[in-house]
Amino acid sequence: MATCSCTMHLCVVLAWALWVSRSHSAPMKITTASLHENHTAICAEIQKELLADNSTYNGSFDRPQNTSEEVCYGKFTKNFISTLKNMSELNKKDCHINKVYKDMKELTTICTKLKPTELPKNCTIERSSFSQFKKALQSVVISIEGWKSCNTIKGSL
Repeated sequence: MATCSCTMHLCVVLAWALWVSRSHSAPMKITTASLHENHTAICAEIQKELLADNSTYNGSFDRPQNTSEEVCYGKFTKNFISTLKNMSELNKKDCHINKVYKDMKELTTICTKLKPTELPKNCTIERSSFSQFKKALQSVVISIEGWKSCNTIKGSL
């Protein structure tokens, strides 16, 4: 009778352990998957990579003259991605810029507000140094991160 009782307790403990392991692993899977669907998580990742990047690039880079013009973000993002792609191709060892490039491309796939549209007349792009380009990119990403929704709503951003 003692053997039966021990076996039953062992089965209960094993069943409980299995239940606990499954219930604790499920939220982690959801969190990992949501990173790729959550614009705020991608924006945070971009900011982290930009801060970690100590590389400097010579030359002049296209950047928005005024980063507060949210109606222009589609065009600005298109320019940022194009520039980041060129930088990634020139310096494949810069893992931070490569990651920012990939994250920016991903951001445009989940955020319909960032789909390039016809350039409104008041959107101005200018040439600047790399540090100014990087500051403008950070400013736009911080603004996007603050959006409650990344989806375009008719009549608004």
